[in-house]
Amino acid sequence: MHELLIGVNKKGKPAQGLMWEIAKKYDVHWKTVSRIWAKVKTQKKEGATLDASSKKFGRNNRTIIPFDESKFQALEKAKKTSQQAVAIAMGVSQSTVWRWKKKKHIRKHTNAIKPLLTDTNKNDRLFFCISSCSYDEQINAFKFSDMSNIVHIDEKLFYLTRTQQTYYLTPREPEPHRELQSKRFVPKITFMCVVAKPMYSSEGQLIFDGKIGIFPFTAQVLALRSSKTGREGK
Repeated sequence: MHELLIGVNKKGKPAQGLMWEIAKKYDVHWKTVSRIWAKVKTQKKEGATLDASSKKFGRNNRTIIPFDESKFQALEKAKKTSQQAVAIAMGVSQSTVWRWKKKKHIRKHTNAIKPLLTDTNKNDRLFFCISSCSYDEQINAFKFSDMSNIVHIDEKLFYLTRTQQTYYLTPREPEPHRELQSKRFVPKITFMCVVAKPMYSSEGQLIFDGKIGIFPFTAQVLALRSSKTGREGK
């Protein structure tokens, strides 16, 4: 308020840009400074004592609940699956948990189940890694194979449609009509993809891009007649 009174020009108004500077200095909105200035002008006109203090009663400042890291770590994992569960377990509100997350006291983690490897699986993986190593006489050491003579084959299954599908239509456009005999058994198609490591010449030119092909597991058959058994009528 004192800075506003000092910066008043001859017309009784604050200098241009003064409210913005004060708002930036005290980290408040410029409308807050404008409201205080309007209050001061009214008090000055009435000849009253200048008072720009807050008229709110009671506890005006919000109590900031500190984050207890040891208490949080002692919670069971089942009680830390959502912000609501954390708030109940810690005895605070969800907004407090949200502030802890914003201040990076806690973080969100998506956990995926890992495959349980048996001793046989571990040994097979170890033997595969060993088989990929070869002895190089030039450097007198073992090194991993460049896999130039290895072809990778994998299969991928796709559903032909979804049980729930979203479309964007015009107001007068008819809605698509889709039918399936069973929602639990949606028709699927499988593709087999074959790739390898790309090969380059000594000049750095691409000789082989590594893309061998992708092949569907389908069969071409003659269309059956409309008979229920698929046989021709006599």
